[in-house]
Amino acid sequence: MATVERTEQLPPCTRCDGPLIMSATAPQTDQHGQPIRLELCPSCDTGNTQRPAAGLLVQFFADGGGRDERRIQEAAHLMMEWTKECMALHGWYLEDTPPDTA
Repeated sequence: MATVERTEQLPPCTRCDGPLIMSATAPQTDQHGQPIRLELCPSCDTGNTQRPAAGLLVQFFADGGGRDERRIQEAAHLMMEWTKECMALHGWYLEDTPPDTA
């Protein structure tokens, strides 16, 4: 089971070493036994056509969506799409939407 840990200081992005908006560690490890980090980076994910959900989530935070309670449904949708996108990078998918039926 995954746990949530809030912190004022996130580790640097593993792709560009820049600041992250959000970081999570998956409960599984990669093929080398290393923790899998799910990261949202404004530098790496803005305009990245390979990660459209990440780009939309970056834009949501840039537009102040993270501070607007009226946008909670939008936030939930964007977070779910970003999570699914991150999972797909590791060959995972949500059980109710296998790749051959999505």
